[in-house]
Amino acid sequence: MMGTGRVVYNVGLLFRLFSKISNGCLIMYMVLIGWLYVVLMLAVAQNSLWAAFSILFFLGFLPTLFIARMTRRRLLKRQELAREQANAGKTLE
Repeated sequence: MMGTGRVVYNVGLLFRLFSKISNGCLIMYMVLIGWLYVVLMLAVAQNSLWAAFSILFFLGFLPTLFIARMTRRRLLKRQELAREQANAGKTLE
């Protein structure tokens, strides 16, 4: 007989861990996943494939692309700022 292990997840601990890793972007990703789930359920409930694909494209793909571009732009700005600060620190020494 095999023992059954019980895994208990501490949601607060996981939230703090991932929020430190992703610099606070966890909430945005959670909202995005929830939004995509709602859009998928809305698309599944449509009567025609044309309506389903339109909903997936306009309410799912385009907002996700927009958020990805904004996140990428923010990341590049942070990297550029860190690079400038590192270069400024090297020139002062």
